[in-house]
Amino acid sequence: MRFSPIFVGGAPRSGTTLARAVLDAHPDIACGPELRAFPALARLYRETASAMGAALAAHYFFDSDDLKDTFHALIASFLAPLHEKSGKRFIAEKTPANALYFSDLFALFPESRFVHVVRDPRDVVSSLLKMDWRDAKTGARLPITASVAGAAQGWRDHVAAARAARDRGAPVHDLVYEELVADPGAALARLFAFLGVAPASAPLAHHRNFNARAGENETSAAAVARPLNADAVERWRRDLAPAMVAEVEAIAGPLLDLYGYRRAAHE
Repeated sequence: MRFSPIFVGGAPRSGTTLARAVLDAHPDIACGPELRAFPALARLYRETASAMGAALAAHYFFDSDDLKDTFHALIASFLAPLHEKSGKRFIAEKTPANALYFSDLFALFPESRFVHVVRDPRDVVSSLLKMDWRDAKTGARLPITASVAGAAQGWRDHVAAARAARDRGAPVHDLVYEELVADPGAALARLFAFLGVAPASAPLAHHRNFNARAGENETSAAAVARPLNADAVERWRRDLAPAMVAEVEAIAGPLLDLYGYRRAAHE
């Protein structure tokens, strides 16, 4: 079986859960809660493909195309039941870290499309610092939530990886959080045109059928169960000290300007 899922990703706390909710509300798209499996599988594919030279491939009677087919089938097997049961034309999967592996997923699914959710890094950092996410083995706080630098670097890494995938030819659409909540109709029209589906009104009222309980791995599921709103835009102005803002802006670097986020020093 070969089909082409829609892969959704972006830095944690960027609005990826909201993105999956509006996608799932579309009559042609099924997008369930995050599986968190595909980044690990994509990384394993990358490492295996990198290590497999001609001699090793010959020894195992297994070439690069066989490797691609194996990982394609494995990832597709996670999504096939939802594809069948939903009756919808397209299947999407949202895990924030997908964005780090868009290039690898594109190698495995060359007909797929990729949705990259982008949010002001200062708001992302402000939100991440409130999260008590810990390593399951050590109990230590995850670096992405432990410091301003760790959170800002996490944002930069996700955005840079998504843009690198686009540079390699992957069809990547930037769904900007601030645009989505300010003018949902226009932002969703652009998104659905990119995905090749007809405009629909249901995603504008995604909260009516959103199942927050199903998103047990999604910290923001409860907030996403509300109507679209701009309440979380520019919270960094209240939550981050000037020195913290400056640190985020320095780490985000040119990517901050690329997405039109105005630096505090320029105001």
